[in-house]
Amino acid sequence: MLRVTPLYGSHGHNPASASLSIPPSSTLVEYGGVRVLVNVGWDESYPLLDGPAAAAAASSGAGSEGKGGANQIPPASLPDVDAIVITDSTLTSLGGLPIYLGRRGRARRAAAAAVAAAATATATGASTAAGGGREGKADLPPIPPIYGTYPTLKMGQMTLYDYHATQCLDGRDPGFDLADVDELFAEGRTFRPLKYSQTLNLPLPVVTAEAGPKRGGTAAAAAAAAAVAQLPPLLGITPHRAGHVTGGAFYVLRRLSDETEVVVAPGHAYHHAKERHLDGATLHKFGAAADVLITSPGGSGGLLGSLYRPPSSGGGRAVLTNSTVSRRETELVELVMAALRRGGNVLLPVDASGRVLELLLVLGRHWERQRLGSAYNLVWVGSMTWNTIEFARSQLEWMAAPLGAQFDSQRGHPYALKAFNICSSLSEFDAIVEASNGNPTVALASGASLDSGPARDLLLRWSENQDNAIILTDSSRCVPRGDVGAARVLGLTGPGQKVGGVGQVAAGAVAGEAVEAEEEAGEVAAALVGSAVLAADVSSQSTAAQLLTKWCESKAAREEMADIVDVDVPVPHRSPLAGLELQAFLAEEEKARKRKQAEKERKAMLAEVEKAKESLHLGDDDAGGVSTAAVSSDKSAGASTRIAGTKAKGGAVATKRPRKKSRFDQNLFLKFSKPLHMTFTVRDETVGIGQADLVATSFGIADTAKANVVEDDYGIAVEPERFVDIVTGIDPSKGSGRIADQAKGLGFGSDGRPLLSSSAMVSSSEDGAGPDNADAADDEQALEAADLSEGRGIIRGRNGRPPIKVTALPRKIELLAEVAYVSLEGRVDARAARQSIRALQPRQVVILGGGKPKIAGALCQDASSEAAVSEVSLLSDAVKSLSVNKDSHPVFAPSDNETAELNVGHAAYSVRLVDTPYRNQEERDAAAVAGEDLDKEALPDPFEAKMGECTVSLVENVATGQRVAADGSIVLAPSVSLADGSRHQPSVMISDGDVLLTDLRAELISQGMKAEYSTRAGYAQLIVNERVVVRKDQATGKIDVEGPLCQDFFSIRSVVCGQYVTL
Repeated sequence: MLRVTPLYGSHGHNPASASLSIPPSSTLVEYGGVRVLVNVGWDESYPLLDGPAAAAAASSGAGSEGKGGANQIPPASLPDVDAIVITDSTLTSLGGLPIYLGRRGRARRAAAAAVAAAATATATGASTAAGGGREGKADLPPIPPIYGTYPTLKMGQMTLYDYHATQCLDGRDPGFDLADVDELFAEGRTFRPLKYSQTLNLPLPVVTAEAGPKRGGTAAAAAAAAAVAQLPPLLGITPHRAGHVTGGAFYVLRRLSDETEVVVAPGHAYHHAKERHLDGATLHKFGAAADVLITSPGGSGGLLGSLYRPPSSGGGRAVLTNSTVSRRETELVELVMAALRRGGNVLLPVDASGRVLELLLVLGRHWERQRLGSAYNLVWVGSMTWNTIEFARSQLEWMAAPLGAQFDSQRGHPYALKAFNICSSLSEFDAIVEASNGNPTVALASGASLDSGPARDLLLRWSENQDNAIILTDSSRCVPRGDVGAARVLGLTGPGQKVGGVGQVAAGAVAGEAVEAEEEAGEVAAALVGSAVLAADVSSQSTAAQLLTKWCESKAAREEMADIVDVDVPVPHRSPLAGLELQAFLAEEEKARKRKQAEKERKAMLAEVEKAKESLHLGDDDAGGVSTAAVSSDKSAGASTRIAGTKAKGGAVATKRPRKKSRFDQNLFLKFSKPLHMTFTVRDETVGIGQADLVATSFGIADTAKANVVEDDYGIAVEPERFVDIVTGIDPSKGSGRIADQAKGLGFGSDGRPLLSSSAMVSSSEDGAGPDNADAADDEQALEAADLSEGRGIIRGRNGRPPIKVTALPRKIELLAEVAYVSLEGRVDARAARQSIRALQPRQVVILGGGKPKIAGALCQDASSEAAVSEVSLLSDAVKSLSVNKDSHPVFAPSDNETAELNVGHAAYSVRLVDTPYRNQEERDAAAVAGEDLDKEALPDPFEAKMGECTVSLVENVATGQRVAADGSIVLAPSVSLADGSRHQPSVMISDGDVLLTDLRAELISQGMKAEYSTRAGYAQLIVNERVVVRKDQATGKIDVEGPLCQDFFSIRSVVCGQYVTL
């Protein structure tokens, strides 16, 4: 039994959903006794699970039908699964991993489980006191193993880093922190990379709690304790190349018991066409044997998808057509060059590490071929640009073959990007433009939704110039604003509230937050871009979605786009933190300071205890000490054991011997450190082991008490506060407070520059000459970024300034720049998806994306309108057209939390044939009474025939009821009727595949006959030489030859029978 349950995001292609993008989704697949979760997507389409929308939905009740209740947001937690597979590195596929599996998500799930357990105990009358009054936080649930390709691991990490940065810098809470990303994407531990065509068998072997060597145990005891529960593998999962982005994959799930296959290939995750940096998908090669295909319609959703379909009310052509990749690349280059030649700038909003790699090659090669670098700037700006390009340069084996051939032939690296200027901030971008004397610029900026990031900032700069151009290339990031839609549906928006005024605190553009709006101050209001927006007028679509909707509406009306387009854009705004928020923030900071101080005192106390033990030589001769025991055994030489401690466990023999004297010379340590105020003096004597060293003791290397060196197996103990941080150049002894604490251990940023500089810590001189302005600005920006990365939208107060609240306020702006859309999304279109269904011919199909829209933020349109033609229905018709019998190809289209159950299986079993005829016990007794020798029974040799690459034979065997112990094969034996020759077997005709009349027509024509092909209702026929009819029934595939008994009839019958093998 196969069970497919969409958890969320199954409404992307429903005609009632007007969202231009395909929403992030997650689907549970239960097959072969294994539970696999396919993708855990997330982006701005959904409201934050810890936000006010989730609280309001929870308070309204899960089964609320009036306001939608919990149906308006994704589930609060994921179900228990054996594994999670990720198809690609986009937010649509993996954006929800840190939200659900991070510390906050797992803590939310543990709290819900504890509440459910308490409710169950209360309902049953059980007492919780007997279970041990364990207090404190509940243990977090474990993280299931995550599987994907290596580029999905690295590029997905860059995608989440960039998403976290763009959200936090606007004061929004992304729902996770960077520690969650690092934990989830730890290679080999949580995220386990796979190669193409590498099969993973599930479930994995489970290591019991007793596994692993214990401290002080012998090798034999450790080996005996490593008890691994070897579970038989039930399901094999194999990734194959899918295109779309680097490392994109579709998965083949093979049940090992009967070799049935389920192919999981969502429409947004594969692409058949070959591109500059990627080869096409191998779905037609590895998905041809699919018993079940789990897929989704191709192309975009909403109004954009309807432009590619002809009108349903009769004749007419579609507004847009799917052209080739090369033609779309040429269209993009022409639009870019047209804007540059008229003196304008071009903005291309891109993702962090996915489809941007294709645009880099397209524009970079055009710039190099036409030598445009001196006239026009080509810039790629984003927070993770340098990291992304370094990973891309090391992943050529995952890309198109020509790129690897270019590198192997020493013609340069394809991602050298000589024409590009790569920068990680807008300050670097401004420096590049200024250095070129203000030449027209093409900017590939991260933040494809245009609601945040460098792309939003450049949009605000360039929107008022009609010579500029904004070119959208990926509709998957034209997403709705989930927080705005959820607040509006759940009734959190008050009518008449003004959003975007000065003093308004509307974090994350949530229009319904209960905040006190101050009157707009003239000076500050003039500094903000655009005008204020009423809460009822805030768009529930992102800025990119608003622009693309305007473009689609003009195309549908077959008109030019308006010269001025009004859109609302979230604009960052800073205001002093005040009121209750300030009090809560200060209380939180005080708690954090106390916790940090207590932890510091605890570590200092432990350090003093260890120093006292070393000075008094405690534990050297004490058999009950806490020193560890290191045991090693050599099997070839015998039992030779080396014990480093004095106490051994698990059968080890304890051995006492004096402490080994160290041969470490502490003076050598000065060569690798940089002590403060170090002065070199001429010393005639040599300081040896055991002698006091004034230089060492004065700078914390040795213990001043008794001049003993505190040492262990790793070296000697030092006092880190007596040394300068070589990386940052900061003297911790000259700083105090939080800034000095943050300075310790800070290294370099992604751009190769120090995150902090010591110049920022040095006070200005008496004449007023302060530190370098650039370094001070960098230091201030680094500290602000560190504060905002916590997700609270608050910058701590420094240098006498109060704490600052950062919010993103929606402001209405007038856009005069040209807006265009060029489809370079790298995913299969709707027509190609239907052709793939016809080519694969799966037995059953599960279509995702046709569910009813229940997610807030997905606008609804009239499903009865002419444009509301479901792409799911077209794909379903393509499936049903594979056979006249409609029931032979059932189609399932489940909605969120609806389970589609499919019976998967076929009559294919592993058997073992024996040559001894099978007789039951009665027949054996009768043969013994008659005196027959059963061992001398002669069987006729089976007739074998060659059919293609196989040899086929017709046998009549019966099941003996026995199985082979080695592999479980069923034992089949010849029937007794074959032994005595009492039964005559009729002939059977089989063919290698379907016999087509078109092939028969070609062969008959080659023999000099005239054949005319025609079709009728339910059958097709050939009329040969105007006298013989060859008719084929489309339902059963039966072929009849009718005509007079003549030479042509027998020749035609011979040709037809030649297509079969007779047994």
